[in-house]
Amino acid sequence: FFVVPMARRLNKNSPEGLKKRLDVLLKAPENLICADCFMKQPRWASSKLGIFMCIECSGIHRNLGTHISFVRSVNLDSWTVEQVEMMEAWGNERAKAYYEAEVPPSYQRPREGAGVREVQKWIRDKYEFKRFIPQDGSVPEKRGAGEQAAAPPKPVPAKAPTQVTPKKTPAPAPVVKQAAPAPPVAAPALDLLDFSDPTPPPPPQQQVQQ
Repeated sequence: FFVVPMARRLNKNSPEGLKKRLDVLLKAPENLICADCFMKQPRWASSKLGIFMCIECSGIHRNLGTHISFVRSVNLDSWTVEQVEMMEAWGNERAKAYYEAEVPPSYQRPREGAGVREVQKWIRDKYEFKRFIPQDGSVPEKRGAGEQAAAPPKPVPAKAPTQVTPKKTPAPAPVVKQAAPAPPVAAPALDLLDFSDPTPPPPPQQQVQQ
């Protein structure tokens, strides 16, 4: 019998494990584009801000100072557990929701192919001067590593109004008006002071026999 050695379980906090965790983050849709411009497949990051960036923007971040942005190469530099956890806690999507929360509509964001000065102004306004962070001090909720953003709730279709069939009210029975009773015939009044003989009734007529 041959004993097949089991694959060694990778320690997530080892140098190899940390690189693996960073690779998982880079595959997230939100991190496929530089946090500050339109360059694809960024391979640099700021472990202090929790964002992934391109090599051009990484040079601008270096000039901000390590107290603002600490730039690291995903492949070339060594990473600590705390730095990787910072990247997992933030990422480009959450960072944009915080550092770009209140960008005025009149502010001109750098477009694709913008010059270095324009991008530099944009980066300094976001991270050094923090011009666009929420004024109420709110911070976007933390998401776990590799967790997808929650989809917006689907609209609930409106129910069709229920047609209520009105109940038929039976027609009222016709009212039969009763004839008013005939007024009573008054008896002839007797004159108590009349002492004349009453008029005798006429004699009955006799039938003549033939």
